[in-house]
Amino acid sequence: MVQMTKKKKVLTFLSISITLIILIVVTLYVNLKIFTVKKVLMSNEQEVYIMGTFHTGHFERYANYSIEEMLNAINNIDPDVVFIEARENSFIEYGVVDGPIDMCVAYSYCSENNIPVEMIDYWEITNDFKTNTTTDERDDQIHRNIMEKLDAYENKKVLVICGFGHLNAQTERLIDDGGQKQHVSHIGNLFKEGNKNFVYPNMICDVWEERTLFYAHTVPQLVQADESLNEETKSNWMEDKNYEFYNWQMEYCKLFQENALYMPTK
Repeated sequence: MVQMTKKKKVLTFLSISITLIILIVVTLYVNLKIFTVKKVLMSNEQEVYIMGTFHTGHFERYANYSIEEMLNAINNIDPDVVFIEARENSFIEYGVVDGPIDMCVAYSYCSENNIPVEMIDYWEITNDFKTNTTTDERDDQIHRNIMEKLDAYENKKVLVICGFGHLNAQTERLIDDGGQKQHVSHIGNLFKEGNKNFVYPNMICDVWEERTLFYAHTVPQLVQADESLNEETKSNWMEDKNYEFYNWQMEYCKLFQENALYMPTK
């Protein structure tokens, strides 16, 4: 009888624990977006918001963070200038926004709403390069790019948009450079908008196609011509002669043209 009572207590404890864990996970999932925006007040009183985004994840329902909500946040933060995760040299030399898809959408939105855009990403293809990753070296250079551009926007409210993986790294570096972390009130409201029907920026398909062609042809051609790169590295950057990559990427343009938020389930 005593043994049965102990067993019942253990089962009750486990049941309560599992229920609490499920409630915590569900709460975190529902409120995930509130963890994606930070604010730092620099020593010269300059306001810097940092927003971590999910790249292609915004186009999947499970992420619970749509591209519409990302644009709502830009609108509600109301920055004087936006810094995005794309490389400035690619834009200057080739006229392309070479960052992830959410950066292309942000660039298009800002351009059509007269919000200046600066590009602060850094990476280069080497024999040790790995796609879709970050390193301390990369985050250090992104931070240097941010600090350099902040000087050009004194007394302006700045919004830095970067992948979620850079969010804490860039926030900590700004604090290390004299900034103070600030509380963002009613953060969930940043992602809300009125009852307007969502539409993508008019220029997004053109911006996205330019980016697609850049990675389909220009980058592979540059890699193949680079004598410092070994054959293994070059084999990872072959030109898209059969249009497989191009057709895959242009699926997003169908989404843009239909003003749909999510990729269809396959």
